Amino acid sequence: MFCWRPLASSEDEGERITPLQGIPTFGLDALSSAAYGRRRLDYLAAFGLMGVRYIESLTFAVIGLLIIVYFSYRQTIAAYPNGGGSYTVAKENLGDRAGLVAGAALMIDYLLNVAVGISAGIGALVSAVPSLQPHTLQCASECWLY
Repeated sequence: MFCWRPLASSEDEGERITPLQGIPTFGLDALSSAAYGRRRLDYLAAFGLMGVRYIESLTFAVIGLLIIVYFSYRQTIAAYPNGGGSYTVAKENLGDRAGLVAGAALMIDYLLNVAVGISAGIGALVSAVPSLQPHTLQCASECWLY
């Protein structure tokens, strides 16, 4: 079992990344979030004026969900000041099986995050360079391999 400890100040030099490394590393999350959000608006737009009726209720539902997540994170941070991810929290509070389910859910989430990020990135690239349209699938599969 791994035991994580905070890095000493002298050890952090090898853990730093440059802006050139950081953009692809951390940019995927923003790209995927933008892709997810855009799709939700597309669904509402497909309903036309009928979709306008749902905007307010969806807005309140999202705000409610964000409030629940906020208080949940506050409780988790208070209970696990040294860090506690989904696996740790579920395992310690609900048992080994719940911890494994949380860990598996995180792995699936990361995989889907990469898939959505690649799709959104290739979509943006093809939009900027329309001549790549016939090669969309090949570009996406090449990105997946790396």
